[in-house]
Amino acid sequence: MQLSDSALKIVSARYFLDDKETWETLSLRVGKEGARYETSNYSDRFSQMIFDGDFLPGGRILRNIGRPRGSLFNCYVLPVGDSREEIGQWLKDSLILWGEGGGVGCNVSFLRPKGAPIKGVGGASSGPVSFLEASDAVAKTVESGGSRRAAALSTMLVSHPDILDFIDAKLVHGKLSHYNISVAVTEEFLEAVEKNDDWEFKFAQQSYGKIKARTIWKKVMDNMVRCAEPGLLNWDNLRSNNSYYFDEILSTNPCGEVPLGANAVCDLGSLVLPNFITGSINTNWKKLEQTIKLAVRFLDNIIDINKYVLHEIDVNAHNGRRIGLGVMGLAEYLFYKKLRYGSKKAIDEIEKLMKFIRDTTYEASVELAVEKGAFPKFDPVQYGKAHFVRTLPAALRMLIKDKGIRNVTLMAMAPTGTISLIPEVSSGIEPLFSKAYLRKDRVSERVYIHPLYKTIMESGEDLPEWFVDVKDLTPADHFETQSIIQRYTDGAVSKTINMPKGTSSEDLSKLTLEYIRDLKGVTIYVDESREGQILTHMSDKEVRNYLKSSKEIENSASEETVRCASGSCEL
Repeated sequence: MQLSDSALKIVSARYFLDDKETWETLSLRVGKEGARYETSNYSDRFSQMIFDGDFLPGGRILRNIGRPRGSLFNCYVLPVGDSREEIGQWLKDSLILWGEGGGVGCNVSFLRPKGAPIKGVGGASSGPVSFLEASDAVAKTVESGGSRRAAALSTMLVSHPDILDFIDAKLVHGKLSHYNISVAVTEEFLEAVEKNDDWEFKFAQQSYGKIKARTIWKKVMDNMVRCAEPGLLNWDNLRSNNSYYFDEILSTNPCGEVPLGANAVCDLGSLVLPNFITGSINTNWKKLEQTIKLAVRFLDNIIDINKYVLHEIDVNAHNGRRIGLGVMGLAEYLFYKKLRYGSKKAIDEIEKLMKFIRDTTYEASVELAVEKGAFPKFDPVQYGKAHFVRTLPAALRMLIKDKGIRNVTLMAMAPTGTISLIPEVSSGIEPLFSKAYLRKDRVSERVYIHPLYKTIMESGEDLPEWFVDVKDLTPADHFETQSIIQRYTDGAVSKTINMPKGTSSEDLSKLTLEYIRDLKGVTIYVDESREGQILTHMSDKEVRNYLKSSKEIENSASEETVRCASGSCEL
């Protein structure tokens, strides 16, 4: 793969070992290290797969593999217990992992509510939000991994007595700036919202009073519209994980895509979907199959290669051997097939694609189990009862029961972010953010125009109906796409549901209440709902005028684009 000047700048700044490294030598380094413990020669095959851009590992792998230190994992979840010692341990471990370049998720539902007595020492608790503020202050001191800000996510169950304070925790711009926050809801709560029933707050089997469930729900919807947070997690769906019988899910990583237990981790990598288009429209299924099997083997090897800074994470990573294979460039994949994102034909095509990826991924893990052994906590009876496993074809389920499986879970639809700029495709499963936008910041004003859009505009042709970006789509287009991908993903799906300026909390409520049942998490962004939005969509007329002016344009999306596509640059 020949990198553009823009992609080369990003790779050079973030991932090269030194100023002598090239994309080719980086690929050789990653492939060689990834095959360190292989008995057969997989080094060249790994390197070629990465060099060609068919599969790209997570950023931590590209940056740190082969270095004397540095984690290869992007994300972790740490436990937070209800004692000073446990809280101190959480802050300490978070600091260590942020320093290694990892994002940290947590669940503060186990911390006693504000005002609750502290037995033995007297006084009262300052509440979970106060400890998040303390953690955020620690995060501000960290420039993690040499190139990333510390990122974190906190979850709170909707039954916690402090949930209303938690929902409002990020209303002030800049507060908890290193955190995303998510409210974990259950089917019981959703039914209470629909029936307008009371909802009881509980902690440690003690009641803290009742409130109408709709009051909580409305506050969540109002805040989503106002400032894009909190996000929502479907607690029932999230915890229905293949690891249910030995590693209970506690929270997710900072980006609503890897459900994890305490001291758990996931290593990530993504298939670059446009690379599997043959000619101009057909999918090369054979190449996709071969790449999936190589990618699963590569990611599984990372678990053994990684240098662990915390013993508990080392043990947990090996117990389940959890990996997260995802995709990027879905928008371009659909462009090649001339399918409009969110349309019935696009949904059908995505379902066909995701089913193939799911089945091939699980087949690859079974093959690895035959060669190298199943993950240590594998139990054929208990694993076979997992909800997602029951959705697999019967022949594949029987194969798992007979041969075992190498990894407890295998898939996660990560946002991909910066690494999607290497092959210059849209991040994760997102639609094209914008055909053209104006970027205003403290440095200057700059215009980006998508190359295909520029070609169409200069030709004078009408835009094809399939060439769309987020402003052309309805919220249902986003929800339908996320839902079908979640159906075939054993982890979770990172996806922003973009909504137009002026969306009301009532409009949002109807859609979210329906679709949350099919998903593990929901993240909403209403255009211009956050302070400091620096990317503004340009109209067709504005683009035509700009092209006539002969002013400079950017043909490659910048690193800031993927960070700010949801309206702000917080994480």
